[in-house]
Amino acid sequence: MRVGTQGLDRHDEAVGTRLPIALVALLVLAAGCSSRSKDDAGPAVPWTAEQPPQLVQREAVATPCRASDLRVPGKARFLPRLTGGIALVPLRNSSTHVCRLSGRPTVRLVHRGPPSQKYASFPTTPTSFPDVAYPKSSLVALRPGEPAAVTIVWDNWCDPAVKGRVAPKLRLTLPQGGGHLDADYNAVVDCINPGEPTTLGVSAFQPGHVPAGKQWPGAPSLRASLAGPPAHARRGGTLRFRIVLRNVSQTTVRFDNCPSYEEQLAPVGEVEVHKLNCAAAHPIAPGEKLAFSMQLRVPRKALLGPNGLFWAFDALGARVPQAHGRALIDG
Repeated sequence: MRVGTQGLDRHDEAVGTRLPIALVALLVLAAGCSSRSKDDAGPAVPWTAEQPPQLVQREAVATPCRASDLRVPGKARFLPRLTGGIALVPLRNSSTHVCRLSGRPTVRLVHRGPPSQKYASFPTTPTSFPDVAYPKSSLVALRPGEPAAVTIVWDNWCDPAVKGRVAPKLRLTLPQGGGHLDADYNAVVDCINPGEPTTLGVSAFQPGHVPAGKQWPGAPSLRASLAGPPAHARRGGTLRFRIVLRNVSQTTVRFDNCPSYEEQLAPVGEVEVHKLNCAAAHPIAPGEKLAFSMQLRVPRKALLGPNGLFWAFDALGARVPQAHGRALIDG
């Protein structure tokens, strides 16, 4: 990809240099590294399936979202993909009411003359650790201020009139007569096949990411590790493991304000978020540690053998401390 010639921004270097979760998992497996403790800190606090209120499943509403209810904050930020580009474009409910966002929009570049444009469907972008997405049901009950998103891919921009000329806007049209909204974008894809159409692909609507909030007060006092040897599980089953939290500060850590955590089996598992079982946890004195039982769903298409296991405390805040290691899928 190249940077456009009409005042478009360069790629966000911080985003562009983030490793995909699958690659991170492979690096963990190849290096054999693991943040594991040598013991399990004694009896573990039982696991609970409770989730933060933001992530609880929702009932659908009847009112559909219209383009006038939505806005694209900032620009569509394209990153390199093969010979073209890909962008996860956020859409925010800027109205004062809850609405339903369903189906797949259409996408085109607002541009007169060649090149012609052709269109295709494209899959949604999976959420990768440590990002946290709203539940899928958030799309059918999108609250004021909350985000959704679409994935857009773009290939082969060959404008014969002026080298490097770009279309003014990227236009998303909602299904079922929902209207359209326009967005700026940050970069232009290269001309690979002169005379051929430019190709645009778009996904169905997908949940947006939960923005990171304030850090849980006790998080800087804690270090996290996986307890014992790698855990085993089977495809379609449940992975059970333990996380040990150690207090490395001089102040007792209490769980009065109960934090959440996130976990993922990589590369094909989904990010799961739950709350700690704070009702069963006791304060952790300076230098002491406490083990928590964990459970994680194993996809039926999980890779056999070693998989990456990723865990982070304070999932809706700073997402630290973290513990990474391996899990073994037996069959």
